[in-house]
Amino acid sequence: MIVRCIDNTLQRDVLVVGREYEVRADRDDCYILSGFDKGFSKTRFEIVRACRPPSRGDETGGHCDKLQ
Repeated sequence: MIVRCIDNTLQRDVLVVGREYEVRADRDDCYILSGFDKGFSKTRFEIVRACRPPSRGDETGGHCDKLQ
């Protein structure tokens, strides 16, 4: 899944408003972003693309749908 930062309050040294990040994991109401070890509250982000894992027999590796 790809998310866009909409709030970097108290995280200005780490997150950039408007930047898109790839979500590695989702737990305890937080997103674990690619390249980071700690989780960030989901309220800081809006979902840009929801990615689905590849289907059985799908050789393309899955895909991401852009949300409207």
